Amino acid sequence: MRDGQLARRVAIIGAGPAGLAALKSAREEGLEAVAFEAKDRPGGLWTEPGLVWNSLRTNLSRYSCVFSDHPHDRTTPLFPEGRRVAAYLAGYAARFGLDEAIRPGHRVMAVIPRTPGFRLMVEADGRIETHDTDAVIVASGVFAEALMPQGLTIGGAVMHAAAYRDPAVFAGKRVAVLGSAFSGADIAAEIAGVAERTVMLMRRPAWYVPRAVPVLPEAGFMPADAGDDRIRLRLPMDLVINSRARAQRLAALDGATAGRERWSWLDGIAGDQRRLHPLLDVPEDDLAAPMVISDALPAAVRSGRLELARAVDFDPARLTLQEGGRESRFDVLICATGYRPSLAMLAPGILEAIGYDPHDRLQPVLLGHCVFPEGVPDLAFVGMYRGPYFGVMELQARWAAAVLAGKLPRPDPLDLEHAVAAERAIRDVRPRPQFPHADYPAMCDALAEKLGVMPDLLHDGTGLGRFLWHGPVLPAQYRLSGRHARPDIALGTLAEVAVLFGQDAFGQGGLGQEGFSQQQED
Repeated sequence: MRDGQLARRVAIIGAGPAGLAALKSAREEGLEAVAFEAKDRPGGLWTEPGLVWNSLRTNLSRYSCVFSDHPHDRTTPLFPEGRRVAAYLAGYAARFGLDEAIRPGHRVMAVIPRTPGFRLMVEADGRIETHDTDAVIVASGVFAEALMPQGLTIGGAVMHAAAYRDPAVFAGKRVAVLGSAFSGADIAAEIAGVAERTVMLMRRPAWYVPRAVPVLPEAGFMPADAGDDRIRLRLPMDLVINSRARAQRLAALDGATAGRERWSWLDGIAGDQRRLHPLLDVPEDDLAAPMVISDALPAAVRSGRLELARAVDFDPARLTLQEGGRESRFDVLICATGYRPSLAMLAPGILEAIGYDPHDRLQPVLLGHCVFPEGVPDLAFVGMYRGPYFGVMELQARWAAAVLAGKLPRPDPLDLEHAVAAERAIRDVRPRPQFPHADYPAMCDALAEKLGVMPDLLHDGTGLGRFLWHGPVLPAQYRLSGRHARPDIALGTLAEVAVLFGQDAFGQGGLGQEGFSQQQED
């Protein structure tokens, strides 16, 4: 809302997953929306030229890497390949008629506040276009720019992991991979299968866990120690740890107790890694060691194909590993050193309002609920968040669109002030957590409450009620009721996930038709 007038036109920056969700939501709320995409096609990091190598599979299941009202085809693997995600996004755009509102090959160069609205300077075909709009949604994402350490030379090629596609080009070469998180671990393990020598350079030990983890169904969907002989299920990590019951129980513990519980569980799953290599031994007092989902890395280390090294020292001619000062020469250095958002197109006043810190990879901006800035009306952000992102960014997109269309009230100044203060506190925490917003269920539910799509958790005596509380928080849950509900699609997805857990996980009758019918009647 602005001076009693509804914002009718909205410009969306980016047409990756966040931009597509924002565009679909904006049109759903009756806004005249257009998405400007710098690449020649939508899809963001999933579409060439993107950040996805040929063999990449998602770390999260297809029930989390999905929009709430557009399920994956049932032939899609539990952990989809990158190309399938790209095809999924193309199908999403086609189904909801988004392509007609996307401007590929249009790079937003400047966003200038006006009174009212904004003026966008957009580069297309070598010329600059001017577009005036009532509102702007920034959906360019946190993976816009590859971060490269400065001054790295090894006498060979230096590249960012963003350019990696296939291991074959490294056959017979000596390769160093700088970075040991998700991309670095999988790329190093893959290259180790063909290279003469592969070394992964680590800053600190981490837990390397598989995509599917052990579960004790009778324990209320709780993860189990891998050595427990009662284990009957192995399920995707995201379906196991992202439950409301688990999040609430951990939130009631003090930080040290919660950290020790996390350490014990991860040690139970990945504990043998301490016997694989000394650098994989996570000390018992390191309660915040990062968790990396990688099926391949432990096996690559166990086989001897992949070496690990602690610290690195570069000079113009060589790469020295912390191996008693031994010099090591490499043909290629791959920097799996992360990404940051690209927000240079925003006017200085906007950058100041959002507290932009280009050097902070985890918390680069300070926004109320990771969506709205203080002091800049009719501006919203979608996807400025690190974690399981499809569910969060879709809720952000739906809320932002409803507010910009005047269908829901904008957060009042005091609410925004408190919300931004909470984000600043997250930025200031030391040591830095792996994921700044670690309580994924709470974050989703907070957005759902504002949007009015929070599912009913009080279906006592039904399999559905138990599932909503003890089972995984999934995007589909936020289409059960409220704005633009699609209970038919949501219930179908939940039933599919229930089958993965098995009948015993839900008690007698499972997540049956009785619970479904009740939800639909409500």
